[in-house]
Amino acid sequence: MEKQNILVYLFSGLLLVLMISACNKFDELDNLEVVNYDAEFAIPLFQGKASFQDVLENFDEETFITILPDGLIQLNYKGNVVATSSADIFGNLPAWPFPVFDTLVGLEFNSTENLDVDLAILKSGLLDWGFQTEHGEPLTVTVSIPNATKDGEIFQRSRNISAGVLIHVEPPIDITGYQITPTNDSVFVRYQAFRPNVGYADTLTNFFIRFTEFEASYVEGYLGTDLYELPRDTIEIEFFENWKRGDVYFTEPKIKIGVENAFGFPVRSKTNILSIITINGDSIGLESPFIQDGIDFAYPSLDEIGEVKTTNFFFDNDNSNIAEIIGAGPVSVDYDMDAIPNPDQDTAIRGFLTDSSYFRVQVEVELPMYGTAEGFEARDTFSIDLGDQDKVDYVEFKLITDNGIPVEVGIQAYFANEAGVILDSLFAPAQAVFDAAPVDGEGEVTSRVEKTSFITFDSERFENIKSAKNVFLNASFSSTNNGTEEVKIYSDQDVEFRMGMKIGIKE
Repeated sequence: MEKQNILVYLFSGLLLVLMISACNKFDELDNLEVVNYDAEFAIPLFQGKASFQDVLENFDEETFITILPDGLIQLNYKGNVVATSSADIFGNLPAWPFPVFDTLVGLEFNSTENLDVDLAILKSGLLDWGFQTEHGEPLTVTVSIPNATKDGEIFQRSRNISAGVLIHVEPPIDITGYQITPTNDSVFVRYQAFRPNVGYADTLTNFFIRFTEFEASYVEGYLGTDLYELPRDTIEIEFFENWKRGDVYFTEPKIKIGVENAFGFPVRSKTNILSIITINGDSIGLESPFIQDGIDFAYPSLDEIGEVKTTNFFFDNDNSNIAEIIGAGPVSVDYDMDAIPNPDQDTAIRGFLTDSSYFRVQVEVELPMYGTAEGFEARDTFSIDLGDQDKVDYVEFKLITDNGIPVEVGIQAYFANEAGVILDSLFAPAQAVFDAAPVDGEGEVTSRVEKTSFITFDSERFENIKSAKNVFLNASFSSTNNGTEEVKIYSDQDVEFRMGMKIGIKE
């Protein structure tokens, strides 16, 4: 059986499965010893109970069920988790080489105007330097970086250069663990070239310094406003996939934006697309001030390094038109959201990143089963095999339901042969087999309601449907009082049922 809409599965599927199972009882007639031509047999078939809780496990992987603290059922449809990591931002830090035109020079540390780093702790990196000299005598060259320290000591290296060497390139030096603290957005590099034969320092030709494989484990400062682009995604809403007509209204639908943020600075949403795709193929945009203005997400402060802050924002009836668009029969939610760091461009807010920082977003549709339904119609198809029965004179099914769920279910089923030609219908005309339980002004069920239904096939009708291979099922649902009252559906609400079959057989 293909996956079912929740109401179709619970009510319609239950009824039809009972009927098909009952028809399997016909096979037992071959073993009966018929003593007259007008024998009649009454067979109790089933009795049992079904609740919404019983069918939760039958949903596909796109539907998640939450039982709220008061027992109210909520359907949840989740999008993919989308994320960006600190690696996307560390890419903004500079990868040098830099020419050095004087014995002391300040090298700009920030690669963009948006970035103002106060401190960077290097996770990895190599430094090399080189120069060309026109002096023929030996040299002692000392290179130091006052802005780079490790264990309280600044970076400094000295090398003795032999006479006659015109070009020297220093092998890469591991600078892992050094702390870079720029001064006025610059890292200062100093070199000294001491000429022992003449007793003083001198300048060098074409001196350069280069940083490679540069990666930081921690960065602190004002970390820019470059947009973090997150991938577009779609949420499929299974509830409406079999919907054909009618009205459904969820009283308290929500779209949840769930965010985990380990970036230590302000981040605000930028919504490019947040639209509902309806069963008719229409696209309806969610309207809310938070679409235009964005959503501000919580973030850890400088004294909360390593912590993750969680934000759960809800588009609901108070801040959006969600009730209107959910009522239009959505089959999916199309969304594309990005994140803006430091959206107010307040450089006084100094933030941080670690090499494990991340920003993770998940969008979720929440549909508490609280609302109304009027003439909500769904359709599905079942395969059946009634077998080759020649002794049936008539069949009468008797279904008794005791319903504690505030939903009325009307059924019509059409028997069709292998070619899809309709042979007969189950009811003439369609009828309700479950009456909705009454509710009070809060949508709470006040009592159960019992209903008895008869389904009769005489020999001619039964003969006509024996070749049926499929049943086309139409089920319409209305909440209490034809959808005029809001109702709540809880996990422990159930319908009790008893079904029997009376068979007349002939030789």
